[in-house]
Amino acid sequence: MNQMKKMTGLAGIVLLLGILIAFNAVLRPIRARVDVTEDKLYTLSDGTKQLLGNLDRDVTLKFYFSKSNDRLPVPTKNFAARVRDLLKEYESRSDGYLVVEEFDPKPDSDEEEWAQRYGLQAQSLDMFGMGGGLYFGIVAVSGNREAAIPVLAQHAEPRLEYLLTRMISEVSTEKTSKVGIMSALPVNGAAAMNPYMMQQSGARKWAVVSEIERQYDVESIEMTATNIAEDIDTLVVIHPADISEDTLYAIDQFVLRGGHLLAFTDPMSLAAQESANPQQMQMGMPPPQDASDLNQLTSAWGIEMTEGQLAADEAAASLLSTGNGQAQRNATWLSLRTPNIDRDDVATGSLNDLMLPFAGVFEGSVSNGLEMTELLFTADDGFTASTMAARSGRVEIPAAKKRIPLAVRITGTFKTAFPDREGGLQESKEPGVVVLVADADMVADRFATQSVNLLGQTIVQPLNDNLTFAVNMVEQLCGSEALIGLRSRNAFDRPFDRVIELEKEASFKWQAEEERLNARLQATQAKLAQLQQTNDDGPQQFLSPEQEAEIKKFREEVFQTQQSLKEVRKSLRRDIEMLGVRLKAMNIVAIPILVALFGLGRGLWMKKTR
Repeated sequence: MNQMKKMTGLAGIVLLLGILIAFNAVLRPIRARVDVTEDKLYTLSDGTKQLLGNLDRDVTLKFYFSKSNDRLPVPTKNFAARVRDLLKEYESRSDGYLVVEEFDPKPDSDEEEWAQRYGLQAQSLDMFGMGGGLYFGIVAVSGNREAAIPVLAQHAEPRLEYLLTRMISEVSTEKTSKVGIMSALPVNGAAAMNPYMMQQSGARKWAVVSEIERQYDVESIEMTATNIAEDIDTLVVIHPADISEDTLYAIDQFVLRGGHLLAFTDPMSLAAQESANPQQMQMGMPPPQDASDLNQLTSAWGIEMTEGQLAADEAAASLLSTGNGQAQRNATWLSLRTPNIDRDDVATGSLNDLMLPFAGVFEGSVSNGLEMTELLFTADDGFTASTMAARSGRVEIPAAKKRIPLAVRITGTFKTAFPDREGGLQESKEPGVVVLVADADMVADRFATQSVNLLGQTIVQPLNDNLTFAVNMVEQLCGSEALIGLRSRNAFDRPFDRVIELEKEASFKWQAEEERLNARLQATQAKLAQLQQTNDDGPQQFLSPEQEAEIKKFREEVFQTQQSLKEVRKSLRRDIEMLGVRLKAMNIVAIPILVALFGLGRGLWMKKTR
């Protein structure tokens, strides 16, 4: 009987093992994961999922990584593992249209030759080049279209999803985006070459236009245009001063039929003031209008730029020269830093330094069917100032303060601002995108670039991130709809907050001990000086018993203080070590125990239900 029970138990174990093996074989092709990280670092954005779900042609992602190089740093290996995991996530979401291939381009191999053909660059692992070359890049191929990320840099990891999605979007469509540029300023250079115009900043094409032309087909559109061509995908409007109602209606219909709009308006444009032609001024012609807005159009969407008002922020005030070697902070001449920039948006997440001289103020809330994202903004204690006060240099800080949006992106279903016009669209056919910026000067060469003379040639270099902001916006608007909704991924390397806090506490203790030691030193020196002054025998060449006793006491205090500092260091190490022990115990012991308890509880529950 006992033998029979043993055989039955053994057969049960064998049967259970067989079931587990079969279960694993069936589920092995199925890839299921749950992202439990705080910032959803392993979850694709909705825009990426949308793009992958809508793929209608095959795309191959070729991942080149020199994994066989035995000199690879551990952080690089970990980063490569995260990239590989992200690529697999892309593949699983594509319904079979996207395939990931991985290559190890060893020296003098076919894989290395192909990597070089695709434009991938080998990076040296040490300053002497003894560690061999590291290939670490991705190529997207679809038909005869190719795109590549030549080098994957770890510092660009927050933008990795955006770079991959943009690359897939680029190769999966045959159409090249076309950008229209409309401006009341001479952004395309001076129309006439005369001694007066040569002195003006408009004599040369603006750098922002040149940068856009490098990537897209660009068409110049007159400020008097009454129709925006059907082949224009994105319209860039820079300082639309004196814009007519017919031109506004053309822009309105452009947005409603699915076109993307990027508008730089300005309540007080310095570039407009500086572009005045001296000949025209002498002939009595009025100077260009230095104020512009699209309020007649944007008011239908629920947002307007307040006329005659500037955004101000004491924390973002720029230091400007007032002449005679003096400088003064100007709260209406904004120098935006990290706290004033949306870090979660891929188009602005990598920006750190923007200059907006005399930016406007956006107010209102978007209407139903629309969503607004603030891309640039003042601090919460920002305020407004009149253009008149800014011109006089007498800006007063009011009691009422608030955060002021300086650049916004509006998405959703737009309604026409001209409902009484017959024959036009009354509502957008599909969700649209509009980006409004409350300053046009930020893309002018004077405030965005600097010229450097190199060997007799003038080279234009970025002065800040202004050009990058403009080009990023155009790039995002010209891409697929999926790119616009992408978020910036947070860093994967998370700091040990508790360890950092322990170090801070210890540093405070250390500082307090050092201050106490210095105080005792000063007190002892003062005591010594007093003893010398009260000695009746004149200047002392030898130490008196009182001095010797005081110095001995001081040395004892120094010794005790040093012992205290050692204890602080020991306590710090002990606390960190105990924290590590608790984490290890949780990983090694607590988790298996929880799993075991769950299994026992489930077994008991199933036994009771039978």
